[in-house]
Amino acid sequence: MSAAATTISEPRRRTRPLWTRGRSALIPLLALGIALGGLGGAANAGPATPVPCQDGAFCAYPHVELQGEPHRAELRATAVEECVALPAEPEVKSFANQTGKPVTVYQDPDCDTHADFATYPSGSHAPRSDYVPRAIKIWSR
Repeated sequence: MSAAATTISEPRRRTRPLWTRGRSALIPLLALGIALGGLGGAANAGPATPVPCQDGAFCAYPHVELQGEPHRAELRATAVEECVALPAEPEVKSFANQTGKPVTVYQDPDCDTHADFATYPSGSHAPRSDYVPRAIKIWSR
C-alpha cells in the first residue's frame, strides 16, 4: 500500500460563531450590570427636597441645600433691629429668609461688623453660606 493512499483524517472540529463564544460567562456579568445600574439610579436621584421655611420665619439649617431640621427665628417672637444669636451647635450651613423683612446675617455672634456679614431680602435663600452664620438682625424695613 502506498503512503499517499492511507491518510488518517482528524475529526473535524466544530467551530461556533465568535459572538456565541464565552456566552456562559457573559450572562452573569450582564445580570450583575443591570442590577448595579438599577441601584445607581436610586442613589443618583438628585438632592433631597429642602425642608420648607414657613412665612414669618428665618430658618438656619445645619446642612447645605436647606437640609436638616432648621432652627427657626419667628418674626412674632424675635425682637426687630436687635442682635439675635443663633445656636452654636450645629453650625449653620444654609439659611432662608421668609420673615417679610430684610435680615442681616453675621459671622460674629454679637453682630460685630468686623467679621463677615450680609443683608438678605425677604424670600431669599442661601443654599451654601460663605461663612458660618452666628447671629441675625431683622430690620423693620
